[in-house]
Amino acid sequence: MKHITFTSLLLLLAAVFSYGQERSGLLNAEDSLAFENAEWQVTDLGKGAEAMYTQVKMFDSMQSICVIRYPARRFRTGFRHCPESEAGKTSVLAERAEADMAINGGYFDNGPVPCVYFRIGDETFSLTKPKEAKLRVNAVIGFKDRRGKKMMISRCAADEYEEVTGNWHSVMATGPLLVEDGDIVVPESYAKAYPERKTGDFYDGRHPRSIIGNDDDGNIYMIVIDGRHKDNADGTTIYQTALISHLLGLTDAINLDGGGSSALWSKETGVLNHPSDNRVFDHKGERTIPNIIGAF
Repeated sequence: MKHITFTSLLLLLAAVFSYGQERSGLLNAEDSLAFENAEWQVTDLGKGAEAMYTQVKMFDSMQSICVIRYPARRFRTGFRHCPESEAGKTSVLAERAEADMAINGGYFDNGPVPCVYFRIGDETFSLTKPKEAKLRVNAVIGFKDRRGKKMMISRCAADEYEEVTGNWHSVMATGPLLVEDGDIVVPESYAKAYPERKTGDFYDGRHPRSIIGNDDDGNIYMIVIDGRHKDNADGTTIYQTALISHLLGLTDAINLDGGGSSALWSKETGVLNHPSDNRVFDHKGERTIPNIIGAF
């Protein structure tokens, strides 16, 4: 990875940190300071896009955070659907589609095939399974037009897909929603907030996480927080994932498939994060998946 230091980046991170700290009011002071002082390695991806990476001690653990930020107006963003025999690693699907940048997509079952509502144009490929709607899928991400200049993120129940997204060109259900209109919308502890729910450790356990969102300046963010690499990348809870998204300045953010699926790639750098499927802290442990979100 090429490392480029930008004064503008430092100013931006300081600004979004102050904004996030002011809006949240919930951050541990030590964690807040650690994020503010984190050293970011930056790669210019062209046309206003940047890749950023830091390793920082937060939440009494080591966090490995990869970010791609790019102006939505200068790229086409959209889904690539590649189920079953067409499936592949995020990097492979992105290169096949001639993308500039990409992140892994949504939840899936064996096949691999999507297990959530997923539509491109007039073709619906899958519906949200009841277990997903009950556990974590409470929102949708999509694109208003075929060119993918307008990314939409909206809270949406399984029986509202047609009502909410009927005029969108493409849509995928996922979740949980992390940040909405600048506010964190997940509890600090699901076990305490919803003791009656059977969520396992999906919410309150530390895992690799993938996020996509946007800010008020028209930028789209693809983010992966590495995990399952003890002392190098311990991963985050859903609430901690939302906090990091908030600190980065996202006004809307949504959780994608995580765990071994989490992968972030660019044409300039290759795989940016440290996928966990091979249990080695390197860039080679990607998992085979059925869809990606790419920028072109």
